[in-house]
Amino acid sequence: MRNTFINRQISKQFLLVVTICCFSLSCNNILDVDIPANKAVGDELFKNKESAETAVLGIYSAIAGTSNVFAGVITSYTAIYADEAFFTGQAISAQEFYNGAISTTNTILETNFWNNSYKIVYQINACLEKLNKSTVLSNAIKNQLSGECMFLRAFIYFQMIQLFGAVPLITVTDYRVNENMPRTEPGAIRKSILTDLLSAKDLLSDAYPGTERARANKSTASALLARYYLHQQQWQDAEKEASSIINTGHYRLTALDDVFLANSDEAIFQIQPVLAGYNTMEGNNFIPTEAGRPSYALTTYLRDAFEVNDKRWNSWVKGKVSDGITYYYPFKYKRKADFTSNPKPVEYNMIFRLAEILLIRAECRVHLNFLPGAIADLDAIRQRAGLPLIQTAYPNISAAELSEKIAQERRIEFFIEGGHRWLDLKRTGKASETLKQVKSDWKVTKELWPIPQAQRVLNPALTQNDGY
Repeated sequence: MRNTFINRQISKQFLLVVTICCFSLSCNNILDVDIPANKAVGDELFKNKESAETAVLGIYSAIAGTSNVFAGVITSYTAIYADEAFFTGQAISAQEFYNGAISTTNTILETNFWNNSYKIVYQINACLEKLNKSTVLSNAIKNQLSGECMFLRAFIYFQMIQLFGAVPLITVTDYRVNENMPRTEPGAIRKSILTDLLSAKDLLSDAYPGTERARANKSTASALLARYYLHQQQWQDAEKEASSIINTGHYRLTALDDVFLANSDEAIFQIQPVLAGYNTMEGNNFIPTEAGRPSYALTTYLRDAFEVNDKRWNSWVKGKVSDGITYYYPFKYKRKADFTSNPKPVEYNMIFRLAEILLIRAECRVHLNFLPGAIADLDAIRQRAGLPLIQTAYPNISAAELSEKIAQERRIEFFIEGGHRWLDLKRTGKASETLKQVKSDWKVTKELWPIPQAQRVLNPALTQNDGY
């Protein structure tokens, strides 16, 4: 493989692979499509609705079948890289993240964060090219599938620029274009992300394409747009996108123990498991075996950040004594993998949920000088957590104090979940200020991760981030 993201052989194999992937995305009743051996696989896959859907579902299957920037490592490894969790195991790759000393040869960095991202991007680009060329698919199905692809591509690049800064912006499958592509400046990537998201929002329907919340709809695109605008400090745009989701009435805050269930009322977008025996990768990674200790445990910094009587502590944190030491571990996902009975999954990986949208809107409303609205959104989260409401406990709260309360609420509501803490520290300019108190030898250059050395050997046009 000359490059993980421009492998020539992928173009020959990808479309065949997606036809034989084992899909558990039950929302779609995908029909088996017999493709004549003497026909081009790529052409046949996009000649009817069912086979075109199968190809796009192959992208979701690839996302769910690996640990990547959607779920899995994005949660556990950003948690130990920041100040949320410590790693109790011996794996060198994880220890490097926990110590804030990621090497350019770190296998998790290269395989899970870099390679898996670009492999999925290739699948997305291949589907988009075929959809664009199709003359037989209806506009409705082309719009839906293209919108899903654009949303997924935007999500990957949004995550990648937060972690690595400049990365190659690959939007086509032609290896002649891609094989020696240099890193693209984050500003240009952000422009591409925004273009994809605005197109996706326009193309996607309000309804989910099935009974599950595991494929993108219009609110899913709006959720990422709200997050994108928040990071860009475009407060009015972020508030507008957040409000558009809230005003649909399709989502509501659920009981704490129900938040991460499959298709919970709070879920805007989830990843549906495809690996036999799994519910979520987080649940499998965080919940210890009966005889073992947790691999990832809450730091004292995180434990001390919980307010007294916060119901989330009892619902989302669990303790286990091992060798006389009590380890507290994340218990948002409550099902460990069961490879014996392979039960039907009851939990899905959460990517976007209503609580995030409410807190995005609250933060924006402070900046827009609409404090009563910000307080109402924040209090909705605090009420579920059983905490005193800001409206009554702090009737004369200032804008600066309210901003701190919202930041605190984000820290607890999204602890060890999808990389929220690490990305929040970065976007607010507090990453180095916070982590120099936690990590020895912390430097501001560590706010970006290294480009994997193996990729720089394959593609000499890739420069390295400062400090590595």
